[in-house]
Amino acid sequence: MPRPRDTATLLEELFGFLRIPSISSGDGDPDDLRRAAEWVATRVRDAGGEASVLPTTGNPLTVGRFRGGRDDAPHLLVYGHYDVQTVAPLADWVSPPFAPEVRDGWIYGRGASDDKGNFHCLFAPLLELAAAGELACDVTVVSDGEEEVGGESVVRWLEADDTRYDAALIFDSDMVARGRPALTTAVRGVMTGRVRVQTGTRDVHSGIYGGAALNAAHVLAGLIASTEARDGRLIPELEEGITPASPTEVASWADLPSGAEELAIAGIAPIDRAALTSYHERTTARPTFDVNAITCRDVRQQRTIVPSEAEAAISMRLAPGQDSARIWAALERHLQRVAPPGAEVTVTLSNRADGRAFDPETPALVLARAAIEVATGARCVLKRSGGAIPLMTALGRLGVPAVLSGVALPEDNIHAPNERLLLSNYELGQRMGRELLVRLAELPRRQP
Repeated sequence: MPRPRDTATLLEELFGFLRIPSISSGDGDPDDLRRAAEWVATRVRDAGGEASVLPTTGNPLTVGRFRGGRDDAPHLLVYGHYDVQTVAPLADWVSPPFAPEVRDGWIYGRGASDDKGNFHCLFAPLLELAAAGELACDVTVVSDGEEEVGGESVVRWLEADDTRYDAALIFDSDMVARGRPALTTAVRGVMTGRVRVQTGTRDVHSGIYGGAALNAAHVLAGLIASTEARDGRLIPELEEGITPASPTEVASWADLPSGAEELAIAGIAPIDRAALTSYHERTTARPTFDVNAITCRDVRQQRTIVPSEAEAAISMRLAPGQDSARIWAALERHLQRVAPPGAEVTVTLSNRADGRAFDPETPALVLARAAIEVATGARCVLKRSGGAIPLMTALGRLGVPAVLSGVALPEDNIHAPNERLLLSNYELGQRMGRELLVRLAELPRRQP
């Protein structure tokens, strides 16, 4: 077994990756995105693998392959993304976002945590094992340039690929806390769109027509309120199809920070007192409806009117098991049904993706949990993510168990100025990545 490279050598390699300003969220340069894709491909080739940078309808996709040398070896898919979020507002950065540095025990730079640093915890051990001829399984490594903008190129590639993968390894998640590793067993689905209400051809004087004229803002507020039932639940038609969390997962939630702690970190008040005790169920295992933005007229003008138009940007998070197409149709039917006469309601879908849960008792997840515990010397907690990862959904559809973990922390400033990754977590992640690659090589091949 090759000895791991020392931290200074690993950081030199990672910093080369972090220096590439591969922003996908609107204000980046396509040449920089391609440079980041090529950076990954070059490292694969240098370690003895084959790699290509594939054009897509969006940003390039890097696909590399390593052969482990055994005919009966399992085939793993290793995934990460090279694209990063915008750095705005630039003035809030203490150090330049693409001039990475270690400061006070943290690695600073855009992408340090999400996802270049996290991904490198898998990628670096993979390169070391492959270069030394010690890789005991076949591995396809995929680096995505559209994760931050909801791109589907990697999903389309996966669905067209005829390789039969035995498991997928993804480091794009977080730990429970410093020194407390986690395995994320499920992600929620997501739907985004807009609700527009029209109640007339023009705004009218509230002194003359108020109390008689249908107010578009009032109608919209009523539509929003009508989606909620009680105790953090939505109306029944929006809760259809939920796959409950397993008893093993529910028991593991006791090891997670409490709802009060989580909301305090976020700096936001609970929706009700029950949210403090049912926090993990509500945010990871049940559907939610949220208004992301709402507009009618400019409130700073203080116009005394009855507005004839109002619009809201909305999103729903879906529990694993729910069908996003069915739930969106149910939402639209409900809003049309409860709208008062005279209100024209338009509901427009922007995008949708189903959620997916993976049984923590499947062999790949059992092996992964044990590997993480060996690498860290700590109990690996099972948890779910409230976010959506389209690739996880696609893996589930194809029957590929997904091992989602990582070394991020809530205080990493992901998507914000001064993004960072705890250096000790990065070193721990290197051990986790290596142990996972070694342990998952024991998996039996999936039967055709």
